[in-house]
Amino acid sequence: MSRKLNKKFQSDRISLLQVNSEVLQLEAATEKQRYRCEVCSTPVLGWQKNYPCPYCHGNLIRWTDSESAENRYVKKILSPEYIPLVAGEHTAQIPNDVRVELEDNFKAKAGESKVNLLACSPTLEMGIDVGGLDAVILRNIPPRPDNYAQRGGRAGRRTRIGLVVGYARNTPHDQYFYDKPGEMIAGEVPTPALALGNRDAIFRHLNAIAFGSAKPGLASKMVNYISPLGEIHQEAVEELVTGVEAQIDRAVAVALQAWQGNVLYEAGLDETALRQHLKGLPEQIRDVINRTALQVKELRSALDTYSLQLQGERAGTRAAQLIARILGIQTDKQNKNNEADDLSVGYPLRRFAEFGILPGYEFPTQPASLRLLGDDREEDPVSVARRFGIGQFQPDAQVFARTKRWKVIGLDNASPWNSRTESATWSYRICNTCQLRYDASEPACPRCGNNAPGKDYVGGEFAGFLARRDESPILDEEERYVTRNLVKTYPQWDGQVVGRWTLSTGWGLRWSRDEEVRWVNEGVPPKDKDREQNTPLLHNEAKGYPLCSECGRILQNPDVARSTTQGRRKTHKSGQDDPYGHAENCPKKGAPQPLAIVTASKAEVLRLIVPIPISTEEEDLQSWGLSLGYSLKAGMQQLYMLDGSEIDFEFEGIWQVSYEGKKYNTISLTFIDPSLGGSGYLHRIASEFHQVAKTAIAHLDHPNCVTACYRCLKSYQNQRYHELLNWPQVIPALEQLAQTPPTPRSLETGDLDDPLPWLEAYDAGVGSPLELKFLQLFEKHGFHPQKQIPVPTNTPISVADFAIPERRLAIYIDGTAFHKGGNRLRDKFIRDRLRNANSPWQVVELNATDLARGKALVEQLKSK
Repeated sequence: MSRKLNKKFQSDRISLLQVNSEVLQLEAATEKQRYRCEVCSTPVLGWQKNYPCPYCHGNLIRWTDSESAENRYVKKILSPEYIPLVAGEHTAQIPNDVRVELEDNFKAKAGESKVNLLACSPTLEMGIDVGGLDAVILRNIPPRPDNYAQRGGRAGRRTRIGLVVGYARNTPHDQYFYDKPGEMIAGEVPTPALALGNRDAIFRHLNAIAFGSAKPGLASKMVNYISPLGEIHQEAVEELVTGVEAQIDRAVAVALQAWQGNVLYEAGLDETALRQHLKGLPEQIRDVINRTALQVKELRSALDTYSLQLQGERAGTRAAQLIARILGIQTDKQNKNNEADDLSVGYPLRRFAEFGILPGYEFPTQPASLRLLGDDREEDPVSVARRFGIGQFQPDAQVFARTKRWKVIGLDNASPWNSRTESATWSYRICNTCQLRYDASEPACPRCGNNAPGKDYVGGEFAGFLARRDESPILDEEERYVTRNLVKTYPQWDGQVVGRWTLSTGWGLRWSRDEEVRWVNEGVPPKDKDREQNTPLLHNEAKGYPLCSECGRILQNPDVARSTTQGRRKTHKSGQDDPYGHAENCPKKGAPQPLAIVTASKAEVLRLIVPIPISTEEEDLQSWGLSLGYSLKAGMQQLYMLDGSEIDFEFEGIWQVSYEGKKYNTISLTFIDPSLGGSGYLHRIASEFHQVAKTAIAHLDHPNCVTACYRCLKSYQNQRYHELLNWPQVIPALEQLAQTPPTPRSLETGDLDDPLPWLEAYDAGVGSPLELKFLQLFEKHGFHPQKQIPVPTNTPISVADFAIPERRLAIYIDGTAFHKGGNRLRDKFIRDRLRNANSPWQVVELNATDLARGKALVEQLKSK
């Protein structure tokens, strides 16, 4: 066995061994090879009779077949009553023909197939007959009751008896339903939202009308437009373009007849806008054809090398299979068919849907893809939403796919998602006031208005990546998970504002459409060692990625590489004189220039705009904003049964604003609907924001948590903020937000209807307009407590709104407020500690209704 151990390494002075399962072979031992100890029965293999036992004083004797057959473990293994589990993977990343074969094997009788366990993603949720399935195990709690019913409902469909077991992970969603399982098992299914004004959906269906009426229409295979050599059949392409252009008038007429009224009104479109969009359709068609042709030419390089030099047979064969798949050409491995499979990239409808031209349906739209070199189905890359993929597939990332582990080694030059044009490079700046990443062509930061000059940084809009098998040992458990935490979200504040509301706190809600959102992956922060070695950095806070946009290689600093090899001379491949790692014929050879990996999309955005006193500490403000934002996000998910990926939260701030000569800071708690074109939920969320707050309060009602836990606010995705999350400090704000529904207001007004009440409160030295009203009441009747004072114990643990220290009287005004000492020091748990201290304090808690008591309240406080 020890000879088959192929990995060995040292970690913390402990010797660890790893077995590569793919080279490990098991062989049944014969009676001549098998021995056991006559005393302790320890089994050994390949020894000799009468050898001493390594574990006791006995000697070895032969272990005969008749004796081994009586062993209880052997009996269990051979018993027909014990059925082994034979598993198969059933996910969207598995090719369609493999998935169909797996389903047939699973449904077959035991004598025909041993497959009896499916490891599934939600691909098994609807529309698939899985036969006599008896049990379903859910590795997490589904997003909604309808998902639960659909997944659990797979079990017992024939026998009418089934077992459903749900595993509740350590996440807010799962732990909430672990506490309240009835809401998931038999809960109400919320009415789904439908965004009639989804421009992306409207334009795609408008294109579909034009394509459907065109003569000739789309061909059945991409090979009709592109040859296996990568040459474009211009005549066929122009016939398609001409046919589509001829149908513009008809497409507009059909669209106006079908959508005139609610649909076009909601989207803000008219006949002129529809015609303008269709005028750009020919250019989009040519772009799809050009990118596909470039993809074929890139793949042909491996095929041509094998043809001319008879080297790289495997790579050449793979390239030929990929080209055939892309163009829809039937090979000897495929069934003869005159048309491409609708799940194949060689099917034009699928390809045009992937590029966002035609309705997507089940096709992934402009994804991030990872080609797995050497995989049996290399022609079918792994695809995810692009905003996730630029993190999951970043250079050197570990990826688990198709039961194996892979390492990302660079860009896939044969991917259509890596454009070679200048438009694929995003030049951006970092605002030195609010840290927003924004387009370098903008005259000023679109969020805070800062127009100070700054350095331009480069981001590459890459979405096609390449990986090879990597079974090296994993020392760090974090390597088992995706690295989405490096991807940060930057809304660009350029959307069309279509809704404004004022909340009971006086804060503003702003709803915008068609706002560009940038997802930016700038890499890990540099270490001291990187600075000492003069490693090229993107900027002081991020290393970036040393990628060559031309050859796709991950480049290296040769000086750093020499130091890490401890003086050993690094050899170069024949003919390669570039020390940075470029491909042999790369036209961009030279030192690496770190860049970010970025992507962008139009989205709907809902912002909660909050005015903040300039004196507030940044860490305290960030803690409060993150805690409130994630609390509201949890409320949205619970109220509308949304999955965590269906709505994103981003804390935006801090930036300074001036209003009527008064300066104050502003933050935005920003909620993004990442669905292409918008799902319609944000408008409902805004108009029912008080219900969202109520649901958030109910979600936070759980025992044994004094700051935050995985049951309430923490998750893997927000782990970099775990130390800042603290739900008790935001309960007053949630309670005030829950009091009354939002009030709609004119779009022409600013983000805040009237910030003066808050500014006047800050000028008076208190934390909110409500506290200012109490201060004015106190002063009117001759009561002058100190304002926002730390309660003087051995270690100040709280900040009271008002206090008289000599009488040990602390007064708290329950409501939304911002305090110099930090909101985290104001929850009710701390107030109870004050009441029960060795030298107890008198703690008085007031709210808005107490203002009506007037002078009587003040006299009562004076007497304490």
